Amino acid sequence: MLYLSNMNPLLGRVSKVSVVVAIVAIALGVNVIASSASEIEGVWSFDHGSVAITAQSNGTFEGTVVSETTFGECPHAVGEVMWTGMSEQSDGSFWGFHQWFVKNEAEQCEHDPRGLGPTAWRVLENPQGAHYLKVCFSHPGTSQPKIAADGSDAEATYGCEDSTLIAPVPSTTGGTLAFAQVIGLPSACTAGRRLRIRLKDPKYDPLKKVVVKLNGKKALTVKGVKRLRRKAITLTKLPGGRFKLGVTATTVLNQRLRGSRTYSGCGSKPEHVKLHKVKHHA
Repeated sequence: MLYLSNMNPLLGRVSKVSVVVAIVAIALGVNVIASSASEIEGVWSFDHGSVAITAQSNGTFEGTVVSETTFGECPHAVGEVMWTGMSEQSDGSFWGFHQWFVKNEAEQCEHDPRGLGPTAWRVLENPQGAHYLKVCFSHPGTSQPKIAADGSDAEATYGCEDSTLIAPVPSTTGGTLAFAQVIGLPSACTAGRRLRIRLKDPKYDPLKKVVVKLNGKKALTVKGVKRLRRKAITLTKLPGGRFKLGVTATTVLNQRLRGSRTYSGCGSKPEHVKLHKVKHHA
């Protein structure tokens, strides 16, 4: 389907500029799609990993790594905000910055001391009607890349890559992400007066922090994507009598999931809780 952005709704005419752009796009096998900031939101494939692009409160967008990707020689870890300051331009493309890495003398990857690199993004449509994201990069301190409506690019000192849309961004408000899908609270204490809380990473939005509270007081905090992937949380030496267990889980896209359950008869007296290594089950 071909979309023309300069149609006059009152006169039913299309500007000469739009006609020219459309003809060039058709000749190149690229369809022009309507300019809409929401089209760039989603989880996109990127160098054998994936990046979730989300809207920010200031009107810009940012790209967070939700499965590890390697750009050049250095990996971008899960949870890293790799793309920042993504602002929509008048022509429908986006300009912002990419986080570059370099290798130091010890052959370890570290942030490029020159700073961020100018970057451009544009959502395009292939002849089969599928949307894809074209990303063009420049090294830090060099020119701002540009991507025209027909998909042609200019001034990218590094080059360009295409990304496929994998999925919409997981959302607690959209019903695609719920507490019970991520945190498994047992129905009762197990033998030995223990409670084991099961953790399951949401697809395309892993956990980065889990806070456990007993009767409203913080008892345990577990941080780190890797830690939360390797462990469940086992609570021991629990309070005697009736108590309320509350859990708040935060994902790398800063979504919070909260839930609680009341237990009784788990312990003989109030004591501390411990975190034990257990094999993680998906």
